[in-house]
Amino acid sequence: MSFEIGTTVGAYEIVEKLGKGGMATVFKAYHTALDRHVAIKVLHATFKDEESFLRRFSREAKVVARLEHPHIVPIYDFAEHDGYPYLVMRYIEGETLKDRMGQGMLPKSEIGRIATAVAQALDYAHQQGVLHRDIKPSNILLTKGGGVYLTDFGLARIAQAGESTLSQDMIMGTPQYISPEQAKGEVDIDGRTDVYSFGIVLYELVTGRVPFQSDTSYAIIHAQIFDPPPPPSELNSKIGSELEAVLLKALSKSPDDRYQTAGDVAAAFRGALLDSPTDIAPVGAAVLPDYTPLGVTQIKEKTPPPLANLSEAPGSEETAVPQPPAPKTKKRQRLVTIGGVLVGICLCLFILSAINKNRQQTETATIESTLAVEETPALSEAEGAVPQPITADNAADLPLAAAVIRPIPELEDLHRVDPDNAAITAELAAAYLRDGRRGEATALIQDAFSNTRLPLRYILAAERLLEVDELEMAALVIQNGRDKFPGDQRLQHLAIITAVLSQTPLEPMQILLENVQSQPDFDSVSVKIGQAYLAFLGGKNDEAQQIINETLQDNGRAHHADLLFMKGLLHREMGQKDLAIRAFEEAQNNDPALWLAVRIVEQLNDLGK
Repeated sequence: MSFEIGTTVGAYEIVEKLGKGGMATVFKAYHTALDRHVAIKVLHATFKDEESFLRRFSREAKVVARLEHPHIVPIYDFAEHDGYPYLVMRYIEGETLKDRMGQGMLPKSEIGRIATAVAQALDYAHQQGVLHRDIKPSNILLTKGGGVYLTDFGLARIAQAGESTLSQDMIMGTPQYISPEQAKGEVDIDGRTDVYSFGIVLYELVTGRVPFQSDTSYAIIHAQIFDPPPPPSELNSKIGSELEAVLLKALSKSPDDRYQTAGDVAAAFRGALLDSPTDIAPVGAAVLPDYTPLGVTQIKEKTPPPLANLSEAPGSEETAVPQPPAPKTKKRQRLVTIGGVLVGICLCLFILSAINKNRQQTETATIESTLAVEETPALSEAEGAVPQPITADNAADLPLAAAVIRPIPELEDLHRVDPDNAAITAELAAAYLRDGRRGEATALIQDAFSNTRLPLRYILAAERLLEVDELEMAALVIQNGRDKFPGDQRLQHLAIITAVLSQTPLEPMQILLENVQSQPDFDSVSVKIGQAYLAFLGGKNDEAQQIINETLQDNGRAHHADLLFMKGLLHREMGQKDLAIRAFEEAQNNDPALWLAVRIVEQLNDLGK
């Protein structure tokens, strides 16, 4: 392998080897341009010569790279070097939960805090359609500031993308933590497989051992499938009946009998844990001190006010509890606040989405995701830490956003005082749009992307905006991107798709298509989608369907899911429900982008499917 100390891999210089696992080797590397260290995870040589593996690796890595959550180690980049596929991730200074547990039993407060953080990360990922498949203590990282991070998200799935007999026959997961359905090799699994593994981690945290142990992996896997776990109270007499019931339900053999989400497990677990003895460790076990260092405030279990602490100075003692993202709701029922700007050498567009199910109890929405690209600085390590002022060296997440945008004069005053504040700039742009002041919103977006040198940032931002149904802001970002990169086919495609979704009238759509076709190397498939939409606007439904069908036949897999989605929309408008459902289901099975997958589900739900 050419990943030797001192060698250069892409933009990264290999510094040291951090470790080696069953699927990958991890190196610490240095990114010279950004003056920061990263972790590079290189998949093993088993996958190096897989025919078409790099294509599949790229597809899976794109999905995982979209995960942006305070408790998930972010992926900055992915590529291949000398045939070896690798991922570039944030470098975390700390230790694994496995290492911590090896030093002794954790105190009750620490167990509850870690359980909450992991559950939030899992629920967020599952809502994005991503499974972890290998939840275990060695994939949970802990930092000195109290940070909790879940790593190796989707690595098992990425490895499984290989086509060799070996990769197809491998059981992806760790025997001591694998779910029964995953151990049996079932293909149709969902987030409840991670719930089971999470349950085993909780079981181990309070008993000091995993439920199934043996000298052979085969015996452990057999037990996971067929044997009931030992009652936790037999391993730790301090575990009461309520806590035992929670753990045993999480470890039910049938997914239908388990808790259905990680958040459900964590909530029940924390409730039962509160009624347990302060010292819950088994008799004779060494108990570690609370790991929260002096000066770091404990998490406060209360709902913060709207837009709390967005511009506090460093050193504040207040902390805000990150709330788990709300599930996606039916079409047009989400309340979304747009995230915005980072100035200097670091710039990203924050997208705030999803609302709390119970809006009567809280009028705040939480970040579902933060769009970041290669130059994005590391997140704050302290769980629930107050966002720091945004500078060229420090880009903090926005922990909260108001469901109701503040008055424009108030926001303008705040923006004049602090023009580099991402939250204020974003909120002001959204306020301008809602007030019909598109020109002023455009100026803010242009300023936000003033230092952008690649179209990728516009593309990622637009796709996330499409995902949360912010079509007007997406169109604004796309137009700004096309002004800078008029020949980029991906931006051309998103411009046409956004126009279709926005139900753009005939004349503006014609102008857009003419503009796209004026480029030397325009995206012909995207133009066909636009032409089909124009035919539909002109009442020529059969012609619109013919354009889509011919394009599907003539262009292989290019934008296949998008074309099928357009076909479904046309069938729906023509009152052909069954054909519409069939088209949407075909689109769903053709690897749609995340934003499109969300819309496909909405369409199927609306059609009663």
